[in-house]
Amino acid sequence: MLRFRRFRNRLLTFFVGLLVLVQAASFIAVNDASIENARSVMNQSLSVAAKVFNRLIEERVKILLEAARLLSGDFAFKAAYHTHTHGTILSATQNHLARLEGANVMMLVSLEGKIIADTMHPDITDAPVKWGYLLHAAENDPYGEASSIVAIDSRPYQMMVVPLLTPELEAWILIGFVIDDNFATDLSRLLLADVSILQQDSKQEWQTVASTLPETVRSVLPNTLTQQVWEQNHSIVLNMAGADYFSLATPLINKQNIYVIAVLQESLEEALKPYKTLRNALIILFIIGLFISITGVVLIAQSVTKPVLTLAQFARGIEKGDYKQHISLRQKDEIGELARTFNNMARGLEEKEKVRNLLGKVVSTAIAEELLNSKEIELGGEERVVTILFSDIRGFTALCENRAPRDILALLNKCLTKITEAIESNHGVVDKYIGDAVMALFGAPVKRTDSANCAVRTALAMSSVVKELNQEFVAQKLPKIEIGIGLHTGLVVVGNMGSETRLNYTAIGDGVNLASRLESLTKQYGVATIVSEATRNLVPEFVYRELDRVRVKGKTESVSIYELIGTTDSITPAQREELTLFHNALSVFRTQEWDKSVGLFLELTQINPQSKLYAIYLQRIEEYRQLPINPTWDGVHTFHEK
Repeated sequence: MLRFRRFRNRLLTFFVGLLVLVQAASFIAVNDASIENARSVMNQSLSVAAKVFNRLIEERVKILLEAARLLSGDFAFKAAYHTHTHGTILSATQNHLARLEGANVMMLVSLEGKIIADTMHPDITDAPVKWGYLLHAAENDPYGEASSIVAIDSRPYQMMVVPLLTPELEAWILIGFVIDDNFATDLSRLLLADVSILQQDSKQEWQTVASTLPETVRSVLPNTLTQQVWEQNHSIVLNMAGADYFSLATPLINKQNIYVIAVLQESLEEALKPYKTLRNALIILFIIGLFISITGVVLIAQSVTKPVLTLAQFARGIEKGDYKQHISLRQKDEIGELARTFNNMARGLEEKEKVRNLLGKVVSTAIAEELLNSKEIELGGEERVVTILFSDIRGFTALCENRAPRDILALLNKCLTKITEAIESNHGVVDKYIGDAVMALFGAPVKRTDSANCAVRTALAMSSVVKELNQEFVAQKLPKIEIGIGLHTGLVVVGNMGSETRLNYTAIGDGVNLASRLESLTKQYGVATIVSEATRNLVPEFVYRELDRVRVKGKTESVSIYELIGTTDSITPAQREELTLFHNALSVFRTQEWDKSVGLFLELTQINPQSKLYAIYLQRIEEYRQLPINPTWDGVHTFHEK
């Protein structure tokens, strides 16, 4: 078999892409042209239908006008009128109406516009007609004739008026037919289109009074027409009951309190049937051509598929992390070059994965990714607002007494593993381990808007971890441990720090020092977690207790410190009561009301005798009692030790 030096030459041997492009373009062009032509034909058809519709109504009106003229000259009818008897006139009117084909109503109205006889309402006499515009039009006509649509019992009627002459004008004869479904059906047969008659009610909402549409479509036509912007005698497309209808609205009357239009419609689906047949034929031809093209490509590309499949299988192995595999291809074209590139890539990924695994065990995963993704690792950093967490295990020394170094290391690793899991599960990064202490960052190297929230949740999780470990230690008859946690959010410098040959991604600044001091203060106050005011303000949704205002060693400014109690749903009513009482006691303490504050702290001591916090304040009160009242005292306690 002929071997090509270029992989491209094999692909260009058969122009399958060109065939697909040409056939697809032809199909789209023919399909678009067919739809556009169908729309144009339907538009013209509806325009013609509208004209024919108006002509048919005019012809029907002429027929009834002719019948009305004959009636106006009928001697027997005139004789009945001159009896001036309602029953005689009504009977004559009903007899003549029965002989008129296509008429539904007949009336005799006086020149004053009052009803003399009405076949629809036999009992009504001397009542004024509600559509005086029709009589006014007849009065102004040279022949005394007029025609218009009127509303009778809220239904539209086509009504004709002729004069009753004896030989002077004595009254008006009105003959009309109802515009209903039968009327619409008759017109639909002649127009070859659906016909709907709509009337606007007093709320200016359309109501269907007659239609040849299916009931499901007929019921939604008024609402669809109301929502659609349309113009008279201009076709639009209305979507009703999931089907498109080419529609044209033509007005029948818009006078006084009656507004009636006729809507002529053709189903777009029905109109497109011939074009769909053509489209299906094109699709079949397209499929046949495509099948022939694919068959040709398969036959020609046999020498291509095998190496491509081999490369695909190799790529799937790379995706799964198998970097030790190797591709052997004898081809010297682009595929062979691609295979050699894949082999080199696999070796490079294998080396990088070894570095990643090793680095991930030395530093956190986030820091490892930051270092690996950096184009060039340089010393330096950037200012960023992060939340720093310091923790220290209390009682670990007692836990390690009389134990071999190997056992001590195993216990330490077990504790630190659990603590690290709590940190990383809340998007934190372990900066370093310092014996049994941990420093963690939230918001670096990966920025997060909720870093303070993550840090607070980590502190609660670490406290839960310590409880779980203590349960295991008690079961093993080992001493319990405690944990102290300090949290602070502030502006620090984060980045790669150290030397040109050895560096460490860490954070430095006053914020780091303050977090470390807060962790140390947990032992002083006998609490598990202390957070700074900055962190508390960022996540106020947790429950805190203000412990004190302090000035830590190395700082001149005072800070308010808070004990993290827990989430709002984890606090018992007794705890809430104790927190409220302590808040009151602290407020009284800061006003230097020593006797009152002593009473409150003694009450707190009775509630929680184990609390170291209450003892601290009682001791301070005894010291402050020996001193005179200082009006400038700010309640800040200064620590001179770390």
